[in-house]
Amino acid sequence: MTKTAILLPYPAHYETILRMTEEYPSLEIICVQRAHIDEVVGLGRDLENKGCELIVTRGVLAQLLHETLTIPIVEMKVTAQEMGMVIRELKERNGQDCRSIGLIGYTNMFGATNHYEELFDVSLHKYFVRSRDELEPAVEQALLDGCAAVIGGNTVCRKAEELGLPFSSIPSGMESLSIALHNASMVSYAIELSKQNNAEIEVMLNNTFAGIMQVDREGVIRRINKSGCDFLERYLGDPVGKKIQQVVPSLKKKTLEDALEEGKESYSIYVNSRNMEIVLNIAPIRIDSRIQGAVLTFHEGSRITEMDSELHKELYQRGFIANFTVSQMYTGSKETKRLEQHILKVARYSEPVLITGEKGSGLNKAAEAIHNASFLKNNAFVPVDCDAWLPETLDDMLFGRYGTRPGSNPCLAELAADGTLYLNNVEMLSRESQYKVLNLIRGRFMHNGTNAVRPIKVRVIASTSTDLVTRIDRGEFRQDLYYALSTLSTDVPPVRHQKEYAQYWFDHYLNLWQKKYKRYLKVTQGALKFVREYEWPGNLEQIASVCERIVLLTEQRNIDEIFVKKQVDQILSPGMDKAAYTRDEEADRIAELLRKHHGNREKVAAELGVSKTTLWRYIKKYGIEKDFFH
Repeated sequence: MTKTAILLPYPAHYETILRMTEEYPSLEIICVQRAHIDEVVGLGRDLENKGCELIVTRGVLAQLLHETLTIPIVEMKVTAQEMGMVIRELKERNGQDCRSIGLIGYTNMFGATNHYEELFDVSLHKYFVRSRDELEPAVEQALLDGCAAVIGGNTVCRKAEELGLPFSSIPSGMESLSIALHNASMVSYAIELSKQNNAEIEVMLNNTFAGIMQVDREGVIRRINKSGCDFLERYLGDPVGKKIQQVVPSLKKKTLEDALEEGKESYSIYVNSRNMEIVLNIAPIRIDSRIQGAVLTFHEGSRITEMDSELHKELYQRGFIANFTVSQMYTGSKETKRLEQHILKVARYSEPVLITGEKGSGLNKAAEAIHNASFLKNNAFVPVDCDAWLPETLDDMLFGRYGTRPGSNPCLAELAADGTLYLNNVEMLSRESQYKVLNLIRGRFMHNGTNAVRPIKVRVIASTSTDLVTRIDRGEFRQDLYYALSTLSTDVPPVRHQKEYAQYWFDHYLNLWQKKYKRYLKVTQGALKFVREYEWPGNLEQIASVCERIVLLTEQRNIDEIFVKKQVDQILSPGMDKAAYTRDEEADRIAELLRKHHGNREKVAAELGVSKTTLWRYIKKYGIEKDFFH
């Protein structure tokens, strides 16, 4: 309920008004009283201090309260029916000569007056004022203009009486109050909704692991959430009211000035406070194009990276450690160099990451590289292939089941606490599991079989080789989870995009298998040329498999292009559809049409609704075999 006061410029009919308010249960009436112009501001401030959330009033009282209070003011306006009764009463009292009437008051006191003249056979002169000082001169002007009578408030009526001019008070009917109460109930709904939203935001802010604080234009801390307060109070006491430089003295003055004066945002600033590393983001607050302060989010760097050595050893033994690092990446092209820089950038944050790319292109390696370049590198990296398990089995593996026997293994989400949970083929999660992952991203964990929620801190990295947007359209993937994962998206290029990329990974896997099987080989230049020029539709997985076959099956030390090609052909026959390896469903569609029309590009282009040139670009883009055209 919204605490509401009703302030009237005339004696209040308390019992009648209270009965009227019973129709509006959302209004909690805390005050109904008459208010004089000279005292209404003080009365309004006192009500606001006591928790009043809404005031119903009219005329000059409403204008004065609008200028001084921050709470909503609902204005009473004289209705057409009420005004008509006053005009009729004036005409009856003063005879038929009373055809020119002056209407004097504030604009906010009256509803529409467009049709009064034709309805009541009068000439209505309107004298709308902006301040009290203009009321009496308006009466004098009405007299000079030939008005036979005036309608207005107390000040207008007193002046008209002095001048001998017939008058009538602005009506104080219950109809206008009833309409105002109806409007107040609508405002009350908005207030209650805002209170609920604010409460939810407050809970959300106070249950996040990141510290969040607000500073004003002078850099003084005005608000801070629980996590931020818990962290900073250990060293500084209550930070509210202090300058941000007192709390974080190593924060550069120019960085803060850029935010508060120029409106520049700053991300991942590394600063120290009392020998504690903090990662800080600054976002200016703009209201009507003016900077009114800034919001700073931060977390404690060193605490993120701490993990018990015994737990770290146990996780390593169970395979929950990422091995691949950025230093192992191929960076010999602009595309792969950009990927390396992007991985280093997203690794600095704790937000989710969505990795996309063709199957076999090394999405898991990108996930491991992100983890190892982050603050979480010494913590758990728990990989899960969502395509390897039945949905029910996968859900139990991820979130466990409430009431399992003591001492049983924790679920994968719990093992990933304070670390990274990597979901490969994330599109294979059931809708129920998708919702639980969304909650996990939001810091909320719940065992299957219970509604008890506890906070958890897990960074989620997901990867897919499918078009998730299409799956959203089909109702197979949650849109909210897609947006949550896409906060930091990363696309891994396929091997065929650069020739040197293929040779890099060929050398990598060949060395890997040589060391494992103790069989050391020599690759000819012809073989390397074949490796560079072949498109490798299966990407890294195909390269790894071919390299293992080479090491295991060769009977000679020197490996030439004929032998390499033979191993490729054994794994991927010439007639196999390369489009099956691509991640883009558009490639599947093109391959299907090529088979349907026996490689006739003109017919395929016509069915797709594109030109033959565009079709050819698609074919080159997706690496579809030329066999389709023969």
